[in-house]
Amino acid sequence: MRVIALTAAVIAVSVIPAFQLSAQHFAVGPQVAFGDYREVSLALHYRGTGMGVKATLMWKKLGADVVLSKVRYKPTSSAATAEFDASEVDVRLRYYVTGPVTAELGFINRKMQPEFEAQSVGAVTLGARMAYLLGPGVHMSLNGGLLFGSKFSGGGTTSALGALQLGLGLTVDAFHGRALVTGDYGFQRFSRTTNSGSAALPAPIQQSLSRVGFAIAF
Repeated sequence: MRVIALTAAVIAVSVIPAFQLSAQHFAVGPQVAFGDYREVSLALHYRGTGMGVKATLMWKKLGADVVLSKVRYKPTSSAATAEFDASEVDVRLRYYVTGPVTAELGFINRKMQPEFEAQSVGAVTLGARMAYLLGPGVHMSLNGGLLFGSKFSGGGTTSALGALQLGLGLTVDAFHGRALVTGDYGFQRFSRTTNSGSAALPAPIQQSLSRVGFAIAF
């Protein structure tokens, strides 16, 4: 398969104790993906489903997530007429800072097929994650950050603070730490502008992506 790429919630759960970092941990497994994509205006609205795979590695203060997904988007409005595939790779490297907080650095790359039915995009991600133990075997994470150096297949730019992402993750121990149920929600917003030669025109891009699956831990 060709692959690519909650601020209020953080405050609400900040009283929950953080979980302890594992010395070493690796997990990998498939996921089902559900996407919602909007471009330029609310009239260009698409929804779709697809498949993905997620791998997570933790070692001492370091961690990494690699998520590959492919979603088939279909139009939900008369203004949007064509279907397209969105293949995405999302890589995050983490470093434990203090308490529940880890710093994140990574990149996303999303390719559209056919090429110009929607905007392909790539960007560097920089942000932070807060992780919590909700109960025995149940871990939740909240993350947020900015997207820098955004590149679009159809041109356009974003300001330094014009692209952001928010996310929520949940992992449930289903079998003595060896089998995990996983769930993730991610939101991306690019406040993109294009230049017609006379003035800058808003052409934002927005995607919400939910993934549910399982993983085998080693």
